[in-house]
Amino acid sequence: MLKKILFLCVFVLILAGCGTPTTPCGEFTFNGAPHTNQGIDVTLDFDFDPDACGAPDCTCDTVAYVQIVRIIDFDTGGFLSPNSDQTNRIVNGRAEATLNGWAIDRLMGRVWGYYGRNNDGTFASTLTPGSDISAATLRDSPSNWPNGSWFDAVSVPVCIDPEADCENQLAGYYYWSFFVNNSGSVGDPYDANGVEWHRDAFDEAVLEWNNDAPGLAKNSFPAFSRMP
Repeated sequence: MLKKILFLCVFVLILAGCGTPTTPCGEFTFNGAPHTNQGIDVTLDFDFDPDACGAPDCTCDTVAYVQIVRIIDFDTGGFLSPNSDQTNRIVNGRAEATLNGWAIDRLMGRVWGYYGRNNDGTFASTLTPGSDISAATLRDSPSNWPNGSWFDAVSVPVCIDPEADCENQLAGYYYWSFFVNNSGSVGDPYDANGVEWHRDAFDEAVLEWNNDAPGLAKNSFPAFSRMP
């Protein structure tokens, strides 16, 4: 029992977003609450403002998101996923424990890695693209996760306007998480600006997506860079 408690404590420290906070190039607004199916409902808005992080001004007509997630089974320490597509792109084998277990969050069969993007390039109702004058809104409702599982996510807004000077630049990192206890109940989610190692976890998940993309019939991500 003591070994299990120590194991859980180590994972809580890893998962709770400890580290030096990043500075977003804009403002995040998070709303999240538990629902009745062992998960939470989330709405995340991002108002793009390069001045907030000291980046050059940028007119961007399309701000989307890339989201990475990691789900840990506290009984085994193993990583969970909602489908075989996502299982195939889970990051493993990295020396830094914080980098393992993450994967780009996409539905089964979707060819784009951008959150909510349909195969024809449009966006589903889970994602309202933003711009430099309107908020980008991500909606998520992770559900039906087993007892004793920890779900955490990092949501990353990015300009995908090919006419923008800041095209493919990552504008921020936002971390949120919840835990399903052994009775199947979920408490209020935790949320905060992402920390520096979340940027590295994101890079590893994107690299894994791109490595797997040809064999899984996906579109590769372009070369991203961080703002500023």
